[in-house]
Amino acid sequence: MKVYEILPRFKANNKTYYNLSRKDIIIFKDLYNYLKKHKEKNIGGILIENQIKTINNIYDTDYLIKYKSMELISYNIIH
Repeated sequence: MKVYEILPRFKANNKTYYNLSRKDIIIFKDLYNYLKKHKEKNIGGILIENQIKTINNIYDTDYLIKYKSMELISYNIIH
């Protein structure tokens, strides 16, 4: 699976930045831009989809779900 196949799920919307500090918004945007920069790279790991579903069940805010999922993907990019 390539990064660009899964990246549209994590695009920010109006619920993502609700009640966040400016610093947190910048950190989120930096991670999203990192993934956009590496969109042609493959994602390693067999159970990425299952891990993302688990993250969806654990966290309740849109920001945490998207940020933790993007973090997981960034750790598993094959360079």
